[in-house]
Amino acid sequence: MTRLRYPLHSFACCLLALGLLYTLVAAQQPQEARLAIDHAPFTRAQRRGAPLAIEATITSPAGIRKAEVFCRVAGGGDFTALPMDSVGNNHYRAVVPDWMTAGKGLEYYIAATDERGQSTSQGFVGFPLFVPFFTAQAPSQEERLKALQETLDVIRKGKETPQRPDPRGQPAPADRYR
Repeated sequence: MTRLRYPLHSFACCLLALGLLYTLVAAQQPQEARLAIDHAPFTRAQRRGAPLAIEATITSPAGIRKAEVFCRVAGGGDFTALPMDSVGNNHYRAVVPDWMTAGKGLEYYIAATDERGQSTSQGFVGFPLFVPFFTAQAPSQEERLKALQETLDVIRKGKETPQRPDPRGQPAPADRYR
């Protein structure tokens, strides 16, 4: 048993060392030689029930093979992949359909792969980006009736206020156009 442990332990240590070396080599690459995603997360609530455009600048000297937005209704469920379309000059856009924006918010992350096979993401499954939504609904029928009643009350109150006669003998302004 100990004869088997030593070679496995040595093999595992070699793999770990190779992984660390690869990480160091990748970190030594100049910034412009790496795949990069530049996306400004939403800082303001967006309109609930409306399509939502998610945009990012994605660059790689090798070219972009695939760019996707993975999104879900806030709070759970599986992420849905939406392809990002190139709109020119390294800018990519995906539109989240309105049915996915019907909840309180949207969780999402952006993932890209370049032609060399390098992958990167902004946000990820365990820590996605978040967009809150606000309701942009018209007032309910009850709220509109209440506002109309308040307006009518103000108008009625104005008519009940006695008009002061004009010292020049002119009719009161409310009576001029009757």
